[in-house]
Amino acid sequence: MNDPPIVLIVEDGDEYLENLSRFAPGPRYLQAHSAAEALQRIAAHEIALVYLDMRFDRIPERELAGDRASVERSHGGDTARALRYLARNQGLFILEALRAAGHAALPVILAYDFSGETRRFERLAAQHPALTWVPDAITPDEIRARIERLLGRSVFPAAPGPAADGSGPGHDT
Repeated sequence: MNDPPIVLIVEDGDEYLENLSRFAPGPRYLQAHSAAEALQRIAAHEIALVYLDMRFDRIPERELAGDRASVERSHGGDTARALRYLARNQGLFILEALRAAGHAALPVILAYDFSGETRRFERLAAQHPALTWVPDAITPDEIRARIERLLGRSVFPAAPGPAADGSGPGHDT
């Protein structure tokens, strides 16, 4: 029997971990709350896929990844605006930290709706070939399909279906 794949969920809360564990059981889920913690988990475990949140507004500012000085300069020296930018786009800074650490081939699902920003996503995907995205409003079936497509194998238990004799779920007896 194959061990279930390990999916690393990188988020600033617990919502994705709770929802994926509840509605998409099958993989083994681990969690990290920052870029540094994600890199530690990747070093310690055989991570098959990363499920990455975009916004990180609930972690201490000192844990935000990214070049603060550069971001502050690009925001006219406004530290508060720079920190808000880092928090709102933290998923991208974490994605860059993964690439810089040699993990560009690791499949990543970024929880952000790029449907209105196709060019932005295309630029990201050019740098991160194993990247895809999902909007927040996505069904468990769509999540499971996306994870299996990225992993290239089935990892979720089959849904109960009708028995060969026609009895069972989905059939009146």
